[in-house]
Amino acid sequence: MKKYITLKKDFNVKLNSKITKHSNPKYIYLPIPKEDKIHSSIEVKKEEKLSDFLISPVSGKIVGMKYCQMPNGNVEKCLTILNDYKESMMERKAVRKNIAKISKEEMLNELKDYHLEHIAFKIEKNDPNGPLILNGIEDEPYVANEIFVGKEYTSLILETFDAIREILSCQIARIIVKSSDRENIEAYTNLLGTYPNIELVIVPDYYLLGEETYIKEYLHLPDSSIMLRPSEVYQMNNTMKRKRHTLDQIFTISGDGIENPQVIEAKIGSAVIDIIKEHIKKKKDQKTVCYINGLMKGQIMDPETLIVTPDLTSILFMKETNLQEEECINCGKCYTVCPKGCNPRAFLETKKTKTIKNCIDCGLCSYICPSFINLRQRMKGDQNE
Repeated sequence: MKKYITLKKDFNVKLNSKITKHSNPKYIYLPIPKEDKIHSSIEVKKEEKLSDFLISPVSGKIVGMKYCQMPNGNVEKCLTILNDYKESMMERKAVRKNIAKISKEEMLNELKDYHLEHIAFKIEKNDPNGPLILNGIEDEPYVANEIFVGKEYTSLILETFDAIREILSCQIARIIVKSSDRENIEAYTNLLGTYPNIELVIVPDYYLLGEETYIKEYLHLPDSSIMLRPSEVYQMNNTMKRKRHTLDQIFTISGDGIENPQVIEAKIGSAVIDIIKEHIKKKKDQKTVCYINGLMKGQIMDPETLIVTPDLTSILFMKETNLQEEECINCGKCYTVCPKGCNPRAFLETKKTKTIKNCIDCGLCSYICPSFINLRQRMKGDQNE
């Protein structure tokens, strides 16, 4: 990477100190994968397997179908469940006392059984003898999911992370946080004395260090390093110790257009608009633009029919600006800042996709442009034609 950049932020945007729980939605909407068949009765229980891919996060009744919007912009047909608030659950296995005693094969099988295949894949594809890394960095401005998971569940995260280290027989285990994350630095430091095999690594507040490729490059870590996020370790504890499916999603609702930015934990399938109405207070007489999944990498979207899914990371209400795109002044900043050496200016001139074949959609070209040209949007539009 040619140059690391610290993004500008409005430090008046401050999050509530605790994660806000939204645990009792009236309705749940679950996207139905293509060719998936529902094999449940109308009455459902919490954690009931409704199909090969769907798990109900509440108990209640199936009352129909509804089209809802996903964080990627797609509109999908969803199964609608009316919550009966009884929390009637499927029969569960007993809690495991010591997860460090299970084998690697048992751990991988359980992760797959509980629909955490993406975590199992991370572990399988890398060298178990390499370093085990807990990446607690958040790159996007005003987003703090991993920071809050680390801060609120510090003891659980450390206990589980150390158990994973034992299961994988890793000699080196490191937790990485940014220097600006003072609360997690203090929280981890206070407890690491009881975990001699885990060390804390503090890095500068540079954009893209949250990306696996770039933090490995910055810290000279082997490509085979196994890198997990605090939220993933939290899910692994839920699965391996409590034998529970992941039914909730943690995400941030923030921005300079609201009065009470906060990190939310909500049932998967909850309607975002209900969460906003119950927990968020918008600033009066302030026009805002809603960004889903980040200012740098996300997209502008109306959250009216949006639902909570495992890939929802943030909803940012930002003050609407009157900045107008101007003519390119050929300053070359977009090329200089690009971590992959792409030339957005050349793309504007030629509109040939070969000029952006290495683009990682990081948004730095738009961020740095003094003419306010949304280069990221232009290039994505061309790629999708």
